Amino acid sequence: MEISGGIERALRPLRWLWSWVEAALGAPVALWALARRRARLVYWGSKIPGPFALPIIGNALDVFSQDFTVVYTLAKNLMTKYQPFGRIYMGPLLCVVSSCPQDIEKFLSDYKYLSKSIFYNKLLEPWLGTGLLLSTGDKWRSRRKALTPAFHFRILEQFAPVFLSCGDEFVRQLRKRAGGDTFDVVPLIKLLTLDIICETAMGVKINAQTDANSTYVQAVNEITSITAMRAIRPWLHLDFIFYMTTPGRRYKKCLQVLHGTTERVIRERREGLLEMGKDSAMNSAIDVDDIGRRRRVAFLDLLLLAARDGSLSVADIREEVDTFMFEGQDTTEAALSFAIYLLASHPDVQEKVLEELKSVFDWSQPLHPTIQQLGELKYLEMVIKEVLRLYPSVPVILRDITQDDKLPSTGHVIPDGTMMIISPWAVHRNPEVYPDPEKFDPERFSAGETARRHPYAFLPFSAGPRNCIGQRFAMLEMKSVLAKVIWNFEMFVEPGFTVLPGWKLILKPVNGVRIRLDDRRKNYDNKVF
Repeated sequence: MEISGGIERALRPLRWLWSWVEAALGAPVALWALARRRARLVYWGSKIPGPFALPIIGNALDVFSQDFTVVYTLAKNLMTKYQPFGRIYMGPLLCVVSSCPQDIEKFLSDYKYLSKSIFYNKLLEPWLGTGLLLSTGDKWRSRRKALTPAFHFRILEQFAPVFLSCGDEFVRQLRKRAGGDTFDVVPLIKLLTLDIICETAMGVKINAQTDANSTYVQAVNEITSITAMRAIRPWLHLDFIFYMTTPGRRYKKCLQVLHGTTERVIRERREGLLEMGKDSAMNSAIDVDDIGRRRRVAFLDLLLLAARDGSLSVADIREEVDTFMFEGQDTTEAALSFAIYLLASHPDVQEKVLEELKSVFDWSQPLHPTIQQLGELKYLEMVIKEVLRLYPSVPVILRDITQDDKLPSTGHVIPDGTMMIISPWAVHRNPEVYPDPEKFDPERFSAGETARRHPYAFLPFSAGPRNCIGQRFAMLEMKSVLAKVIWNFEMFVEPGFTVLPGWKLILKPVNGVRIRLDDRRKNYDNKVF
């Protein structure tokens, strides 16, 4: 039955009054629920050891800092003091960290904890969207299933020439500095990894190592720095504040460059594939070129093929390519930087790697390893794993706890609303798992030593259902690059230099890596070996 206009107007004040009554009644109920939830967190949090926390803000003043090395040092001290588990308060949020492999296995393997913390989404979603890294539920499952074939061994074989060609250019850049003074190698590693990831992910050469001033390279460097800076300034987590600042405005411009470049490449690759034909013809077009040679496949090509049924839009493909670009460049750059630092600091380990290379390859010939030959470099793999133990690129993994649970190791209750901090850095330095944990010792990863440890005691690529889908790609890339470097140069760390790790979304050497090089190939007519 319709209400006449006069009656409607007469009822408006009563409806307005009732809305205020509802709000007045609802506010105390909501505040009571909030206070009760907070009281539960504080009660159960008090059962777990941790530093003194101020009301409301908790330990936020200690954790958030203007300096990336301070953040790393504070986290290191807290996790060392409160091993094997402890807690802090990020504002009102209870955060629990454990370095016990049994606890870590529970929270990484249980499907009810597949969703990552909202902290990731706040910082990374504007750039990466909700691709494989940030998606949850059915979207994550379907994307993971669709993308897994892209990292099949047969596909990875086709990336080997990219590793080699980019590695050769890296050797040329290093040779310009060999025999001279010490220098910071990190900027060169950044350009190398950008070249590799752009060619393998998008199928395009950006030649970053010879053109470091390209717009795309500058945008990648700037957006990662801004995102890391935003992470340790809690007031910038609010979008309306962040986008009013100079970094926020620069961030938007960087997004335009990165998203615009990725979308342009997607359109060009898609049009190229359509011109070659459809269905089986499209598949064969990717496999061979117009004169019958095997064509190099990019990650983007595989996505385009998977999207022929219309299941992935251009935006969907872009977020997966951007995710692969982020995960595959920054993390590998950091790992290679720490690897070169540790190898340059340990000449005995460097010599063992060289001897292994000589046992597999002809010393008088350039080093052009196949994927199969890289698999034979067992000691080099042990070295890389020990580097990742000491300096895992992703030092913390965050999970939101959505129902009361317990730590398997102690039985302590982890209440609903807690953020679980799973720290590869902490478990890798747990002396119960790795005796003398600060020592660099690749022999920890011999077959016998690895077999005796808990499977969740080594987490550089996470573990469980959401482990890193590109870990084999990353290991092969690092093996190829380090083999090239050691085949051509002897490395020495600058006297008195000590690396300073800092948390910039990932763990990085914030003061660079200063080394000196001696050319092992002085008498080989400057050829790239």
